[in-house]
Amino acid sequence: MSLSPSRPDSQIERAGWPVRRRSGGPALQQVVRLLLFGLCLLAVLVLVLYATWESDALTLKVGQIADRTVKAPRTATFISQTKTEAKRQEAYDDARNVVLRPDPAVAPNQTAALRQGLTVIDTVRADRSQDRARAEERIRGAVEGLTAEEASAIYALTDDSWTRVRQEAERLLRSALMNQIRAEDVAEVKERMLDNASLLLTNSERQLAAALARPFVQANVVVDEERTRAAREAAAQSVEPVYVTVQQGEVIVRDGDPVTREGMEKLEYFQLLSPQETWQQFFGVLGLLTLLTGGLLLYLYRAPHGPWQTRQLVLLGMVVLVPVVVGRFVLSHPDLRYMFPVAASAMLLAILLDVQVAVVVGGAIGLYLGIISGTSYEIAFITFLASVAGAVVIWRADRTTTFVWAGGAVALATSASAMLFTLVSGELDTMRIASLLVDGAVNGALAASLTFLSFSLFGRVFGITTHLQLLELAHPNQPLLYRLAREAPGTYHHSIVVSNLAESAVEVVGGDPLFARVAVLYHDIGKVLRPSFFVENQANRANVHEALDPHTSARIIQEHVSDGVRLARKARLPQPIIDVIQQHHGTTLIKYFYNRALTSGEEVDEAAFRYPGPRPQTKEAGVIMLADSVEAAVRAAAQAGRLFDESADGQSGGERHSTRLAEIVDRVIRERLDDGQLDECDLTLKQIEQVRQTFISILEGIYHPRIEYPELRRVAEPSPRPEAAATEVAS
Repeated sequence: MSLSPSRPDSQIERAGWPVRRRSGGPALQQVVRLLLFGLCLLAVLVLVLYATWESDALTLKVGQIADRTVKAPRTATFISQTKTEAKRQEAYDDARNVVLRPDPAVAPNQTAALRQGLTVIDTVRADRSQDRARAEERIRGAVEGLTAEEASAIYALTDDSWTRVRQEAERLLRSALMNQIRAEDVAEVKERMLDNASLLLTNSERQLAAALARPFVQANVVVDEERTRAAREAAAQSVEPVYVTVQQGEVIVRDGDPVTREGMEKLEYFQLLSPQETWQQFFGVLGLLTLLTGGLLLYLYRAPHGPWQTRQLVLLGMVVLVPVVVGRFVLSHPDLRYMFPVAASAMLLAILLDVQVAVVVGGAIGLYLGIISGTSYEIAFITFLASVAGAVVIWRADRTTTFVWAGGAVALATSASAMLFTLVSGELDTMRIASLLVDGAVNGALAASLTFLSFSLFGRVFGITTHLQLLELAHPNQPLLYRLAREAPGTYHHSIVVSNLAESAVEVVGGDPLFARVAVLYHDIGKVLRPSFFVENQANRANVHEALDPHTSARIIQEHVSDGVRLARKARLPQPIIDVIQQHHGTTLIKYFYNRALTSGEEVDEAAFRYPGPRPQTKEAGVIMLADSVEAAVRAAAQAGRLFDESADGQSGGERHSTRLAEIVDRVIRERLDDGQLDECDLTLKQIEQVRQTFISILEGIYHPRIEYPELRRVAEPSPRPEAAATEVAS
C-alpha cells in the first residue's frame, strides 16, 4: 500500500497544519521552533534515562519491595544519620520550645474598634426616621459577624436595655483581652464569652452583648520567632548521635518486604549500591538519542506539512514522550513487552494528521524504545511494524469498525514479528506461540481502545476535526440540522444543493470534500431564528421586508451570520465549521437593500450594508462562498424564468440555457474576485477556473430544461392486448 499523504493539503491547513510553500523556504522562526522542540524532547529523555539508570548490586529505593534478601557482609558500628535526624527533629518540634511574647497594641486597638462600631449603632438607633431595613443593614455593617436577627433585636432594644448591652460588650472584650490569647485559642475564648456575661442582664441582652464583643476577640500574643528558633536549634543540638551496630550476616532487607530508610542507610554504608552501567555507556546512549532526535527534526524540517506551529509540536512531543517514558519502565518486564500498545501513538497521528507522519514518528518511537531498553533492535522492529500496520489501516477512520480492524492489524503484526524473533532464538514452541498470540491480541485491543478514547479529546484540544466527527455531524438527526429542516425547509434545501456544489468543487482543487459538505450544511444555521425573513423560506407568502426600511432589513440579514456562530458554539461544533459560518459571506455587500437605500435619496454608508466578515481564509471557505452565491443567483434566475429564454435565431432552449447559466456563474465569480473576497484564501486562478467548470456541470444537471408533456387525448380505440398494456406501464 502506498504511503503517500493521506489527506489533501487544504485539509491539513484546516486542521491547523499549514502547508509549506517551497518557493520561499522555511522561515528562521520555524527553524528556531524546531530546535527548541528537539532540545525539550531530548532533555526529557535524558532526565528520564538518568533518573532510571540502573545500579550494580541493587536498584532499590525506599518503599520499594525488595526482590532479594541482602545480609551484612561484616560487623560494623556507625552513626545512623536517619535515627539521629529523627531524634533531633522530634526535639526541634517540641511545643515546649515555642516562646511567646505579648502584643500590647491588640487590646487598645480592638477596644477602640468595638467602641467605634457601638457609636455607629448609637447613631443608627437615634435616627428613627429612616427605613428599618436600612437601619438594620447599617447595624450589621457596623459590627462584622452580626446576623440579621441580632441586628433587628439591637434596633428594637429600649435605650436602657441598649445601654446595658453596650457596657457589657465593652466589659466582656476587656476581660477577654486581659488574658493571653494564642491564635489557636481565639475560637474557644469566643465560645466562653456568653458564659462570662453578667447574670444581671436578661438572657437576650447577654447574647447580644456577647455577639457584639466576639468579632473583636483577637490573639494578643505572638510567637517570638527568633527566640523560638534559637530554643529549637538548641534542643536539636543537644541530642546525641545515635549509633547502630550491624552484625555480620544480619538481614538488612528481606525478599518481599518494603525497603525502609534504615535499611537503605545500611546498604549505602556497606557500599552495596554501586552503579552497574558505566558513565561511558550513559553518554553512548545519550549520543544515540541525540542523533535520532536530529534525524526526526530533519524530517520535520523537510516534511510537506510544515511549517509546524507550537501546538502541533506539543502534540508530537506528547505522542513521542509518553510511550517512550512509560516504556522505560514497562519494557524491563519480559511478560509485558509484547503487550505494550506503542502503536496507539502512530494510530492517533494517522487520524489527526497524516499516515506518512504517523509512520515516520512511529519508527522514531520504536528506535527510541530500542535505545533506552538496551539497544534492542527487536523492540524497535516490532514497534515500527505494529505502528505501520495500525496507521495504514486506521488513517481514514470513517467508521468505528475501522478501530477494530486497526487493532487486529496491530495484533497480527506484533504476534507475527515476535514469533519470528523467537524462532530465530530457537525457543518457539506451542506454548510460546499461544502466549505470543495472547500478547499480540492484548496489544491490539489496548492500542485500538486508547486511540478510540483519545482521538476526539486530542482533536478538540488541538483544534483538529476528524472524519468520524464530520460523519456524525452530517447525520440529519443532529439537533441543529433537524431544526433547520423543520423550521427553515427552504434554507435546508438550499444547503443541500450548495453542499453538492462545494463538495465536488473542493475535491477538484485538492481540498477536503467531506469537511466542505458538512460545513455547508451548517453555514446558514443562523436563519432558523428568523426563517421568514429569508426569501427561500417565504414560499407564497408576502415578503416581510417590504414593510421594513433597508437598514433594518440589512441588519437582519447580516445577523444570521452572528446568530449562526452563536448557535454553533452553543452546540459545540468544531471551530473550523464555525469559521466557515463566519466567512461564507466574507465582507460582501448586500446589494438589494443597499440599492433600495440609495433610491430613497438619503445618504448611505456602504459599510452598514456589508457583512462583518472575515473573508474566507481557506480553500474550503472560498469555494463555499462561491457555491453559496452561485446557487442563489442561478436559483433566482430560474424562478424568474431567465434560464430558458430562446435565442432569436431559433436555438433550442437547452443550448440557450447552458450559455445563460455560464454567464451567471461567471458574473458571480467575477464579482467576488473584483471585491477582493478571495484575496485571503489559498485559491489560484487555475483552481477558480476548475471550480467554475464544476459548478456549471452540476447546475446544468439540476436546472436542466424540461419538455412540456402534451395532454392525453382519449380516443375510442379497441382495448389493447394484455401484453401491450403491460409494456406501456413498464415504460
